[in-house]
Amino acid sequence: MHHLIYSSSATVPFTDAALQELLTTARANNEQLQVTGVLLYHEGQFMQLLEGEASVIRSLYQVIEQDTRHTGIFKLADKPIEARSFSEWAMAFKPVDAEAFAQLKGYQNPAALDTAPQGLSGADALLLNIMRTFMVSEQE
Repeated sequence: MHHLIYSSSATVPFTDAALQELLTTARANNEQLQVTGVLLYHEGQFMQLLEGEASVIRSLYQVIEQDTRHTGIFKLADKPIEARSFSEWAMAFKPVDAEAFAQLKGYQNPAALDTAPQGLSGADALLLNIMRTFMVSEQE
């Protein structure tokens, strides 16, 4: 099992309809590929976590990198994991308010963090917890 987390900026702000179309397509593709994950979005900024088989995730990321709807793609994490964190979602989605997204964007120095349990670096553990925090609050 593998996960990849990246951030990017939309080349043009997404309307609600465009976001819905993106999610519908992503969910269908992800179900077919057995990929799970979560997508955060705020005012043209994306952060996405994808999890699945390593070869599938890497191929999917190559497709994402070629997608002209966004730019400034920055890989935050790319490594093996013991188990999925979002196994129930082909693509969970959470629009994020400005204050919460600013906190995400403020995360700057993954190399300075210590190694976390279960083989995740501190940076990976922090990113994963950010994603989980948003999805847990959505379920409540």
